Amino acid sequence: MAIMDLLLQKEVLCFEKSQLLDGKLLSSKFFRDPKLFTDRYLTMDFEDGRLCVLLIQDRKTTRYAIKSPYLEKVDVLGYVITAPEIEMLMIHSLDLYDDFKKHSSRKKPSVYLAEKKGIKTAKIKSEEHIRNFYTNHDIVDAITTHKRKSQNLNGTDRYFLADLLV
Repeated sequence: MAIMDLLLQKEVLCFEKSQLLDGKLLSSKFFRDPKLFTDRYLTMDFEDGRLCVLLIQDRKTTRYAIKSPYLEKVDVLGYVITAPEIEMLMIHSLDLYDDFKKHSSRKKPSVYLAEKKGIKTAKIKSEEHIRNFYTNHDIVDAITTHKRKSQNLNGTDRYFLADLLV
């Protein structure tokens, strides 16, 4: 959420905050269940047409099943994959990718990064740390580097964060 909010503030995404439902990012904490999303939003009538629903997640295989007839209100149901973890962006920002790859079979990105920075894993994942980190590092560069160094995503409904940049 913090990274998407930073990207919205920088106005580097292919959409603006005003185009979001209720003008804000929707937390997976509330909308992990597609039925909650359907009940809250897809029961409405959208004069502007159909919706583009982008699910940002680190899992490549999780599906979000919106049932008919509500699926007719969705033009695009896409998955923005941040695998293996969003902390990979920090690893790219710190130019630690090659070193991480040497240890990747043994450590998750967040654990590796916490050890390198000498702080707790929970702090690495905290919104405050993420926001502070990207005041000193280029989030857009990290996102484009991550796409360049990652494996291709299979499927026409799979995207990298970099694919959302203008």
